[in-house]
Amino acid sequence: MKFRINICQIYLFIILLIMLNGTLYAAEGIVALGLQLVFILFSLYYTFYANSRYHLNAYFKALNVLLIMFTIYGLVRFVSSEQLMVKGMNYLIIDKYYSLKITYISLLPVYPFYVFAKQGLLKENTIKFWFFIFLIVTIQSFYYSQGQKLQNAIGNAEEFTNNLGYTFLSLIPLLVVFYKKPIIQYLGIAVLGYYIVICMKRGSIVIFVLCLIWFLYNNLKKVQKKRKWITVVLSIVVVASGFYLYYYMMATSDYFQYRLMQTEEGDSSGRDKIYSTFYEILKNEGNPFRLLFGYGTDGTLKTAGFFAHNDWIEIAIDYGFLGVVIYLFYWFYFYILWRKTRIHPQAFMAIGMVFLIYFIATFFSMSYSCVSRWAMMVLGYYIAVYETPSLAMGELPQNSQSNNSKIVV
Repeated sequence: MKFRINICQIYLFIILLIMLNGTLYAAEGIVALGLQLVFILFSLYYTFYANSRYHLNAYFKALNVLLIMFTIYGLVRFVSSEQLMVKGMNYLIIDKYYSLKITYISLLPVYPFYVFAKQGLLKENTIKFWFFIFLIVTIQSFYYSQGQKLQNAIGNAEEFTNNLGYTFLSLIPLLVVFYKKPIIQYLGIAVLGYYIVICMKRGSIVIFVLCLIWFLYNNLKKVQKKRKWITVVLSIVVVASGFYLYYYMMATSDYFQYRLMQTEEGDSSGRDKIYSTFYEILKNEGNPFRLLFGYGTDGTLKTAGFFAHNDWIEIAIDYGFLGVVIYLFYWFYFYILWRKTRIHPQAFMAIGMVFLIYFIATFFSMSYSCVSRWAMMVLGYYIAVYETPSLAMGELPQNSQSNNSKIVV
């Protein structure tokens, strides 16, 4: 069997190298910045390619407008002389290009993955292979970061909140491609759920539970009769495993109990104070121009010294009322895209998962700048499959350029 290296595989390999930031090479060193720059240039090329070669749907057009806004504001921030820093983190200085960089890395990949799918370079088997690669690397990163936290811990602390909970969460949509192998799907859900829980990020746990309910409901509703029994059994096993993990953590983990108590008492990790600060800023702003166009990229740092941890507040401060409207339209067309894919069960499930994860996260986290590259891989692939169903069967459209992008080894 011939192994084919194509531009999609190279792009995914770059993503893998970026994931190893801080383990394989120094975090934020010259290698890290170089890889990020290559990735962004790569993504920008295919963004322009997709817009020039394909008749893009309304979701992409809304994303185009959103990216234009981020780019204009980001470039203004880049050429400014103002130095900004985050309070409470030893006054960490934020690079002028930081916000635009992470937004590009977050949102641009959907374009190249859409193109790769259209060209037949990104297939279900590709996603299956890279799911296991990303899962292994994420698990390794989890234990590495836990070890780092343990070394720097004060006192006898042995358990910590780990932001990788959202990374594990973002791998769930990739499981949709295993629709013919339900055992792998449910085992994957169980493994990811375990790590999401022990990361103890309350937001990621809440979103995981909602995604799990929706995943089980859709699988039971749409599964073929001959596979109904195994789907029911696997669903019961996953739910029972979840309850067992909950009671086990309650019995053995003081930190888990503490996090649960925080939630019951309405402790939002200081977000209520953050939100009230920015509410007062907006309420007392007397300049109509600022209300309409915002304070510019990193406006939350300019006005309060910390980020909002809520997309809607962040955008209202940074990009004003106009930015909120643009962002609202982005999510509206994302939702419309999702609903249209009902005719394709796998596309409906995968796109729905991505939508639910990142839309819910907008209300208590930084969502638009933290979308994982593999979530965008699934999104780009299934948008292409929804538009051209034959792609899921390995058939290429007549105008495919894929044959020019392969190297046979």
